[in-house]
Formats: sequence, structure tokens, C-alpha cells
Amino acid sequence: MKLDGSIAAVVTGGASGLGEGTARAIAATGAKVALFDMNAEKGEAIAAEIGGVFCHVDVTDDASVAAGFEKARAAHGQERLTVNCAGIATGQKTVSRKKDTGEIRAHDMAQFERTVRVNLFGTFRVLSQSAAGMVTLEPMADGERGLIVNTASVAAQDGQIGQAAYSASKGGVYAMTLPVARD
Repeated sequence: MKLDGSIAAVVTGGASGLGEGTARAIAATGAKVALFDMNAEKGEAIAAEIGGVFCHVDVTDDASVAAGFEKARAAHGQERLTVNCAGIATGQKTVSRKKDTGEIRAHDMAQFERTVRVNLFGTFRVLSQSAAGMVTLEPMADGERGLIVNTASVAAQDGQIGQAAYSASKGGVYAMTLPVARD
């Protein structure tokens, strides 16, 4: 896909890190960029710098994602490019022992579930809503209606100590991407 001023794009996690860098690079091509993120202060500032639009989006919530797409599409039209960068990196061993008391603790399941909700479910939630919009578009000259890029991590295949939740979530993103593309 050739990026230019005719392309509308959505970047999740666009207010920092990889998402911010991706949003800036896409905007530099002339494409119209919508940033989805929870950090309104940074997101608004970056959107203003790159001539984009900021959408306060919680990728763990269907209604929030739908509202983000509604705002982005009202500003730029139907997106042809979505890049999923939103994610959190948590670290905790499966089992650990407190140094001062010797107490043994199992991994905090709320932390594990939140990591999977944001990284895996959030990626799927965004890509499925984006794909539903893309299928309404007429194909471009190359036959594409749109492009969705998911970001995972080397931890998807080679997680380190304390990365069980993160590795599981990114492994899920890695594993679902090809079947989703085939859909």
C-alpha cells in the first residue's frame, strides 16, 4: 500500500513508544492519522504536531473502540490502514517468595488477565472493528481494501523470567494474525 494524503490511518497506542513513532512516520507520508490512546494530554499534543486527530480509546472496551472509530472516520473517512501498537508490559514470576517474610505468592491473576485483555483482546477488538469498516470500501488499484498491522514481541516465542502474562498475550497476537488475514 502506498501511503499518501488519500489514506486514512489509525494507530493504537499512538501517544508513546512504538505507536507514537509509527504515527509520526505515517503522518510524514501525508496520510491522515488518528491516534487511539488513553493518555489524552500526550495524545492531543502529538495529534496537533502531526496534523492528526486524537481519540481517547480504551482498547479493552467495545464501546470505547467504536466511539474512537466513529470520531476518526468523521475526521478522515474510513481508514485503510490500522496499526495495533497499544499494549502493556507487566512482569511477575509465576510463583515468588517475599525476601523479608519468606511468604510464597502465586502470580496475581488480575494482572495476568489485564495484560491479556489489553494486549490480545484489545488487538482483536480493534482489528475486527477496523476490518468491518474496510470491507465496505472499494478495492484500490492493487486490489486491497485495507491493511492491518499487529505488533507482537520476541517474547511471543522466547519470553523471559517474569513474562508469563506478557508472553501469553503477545503469543496470542502472533498466533491469530495469519488466521485473521485469511478471513
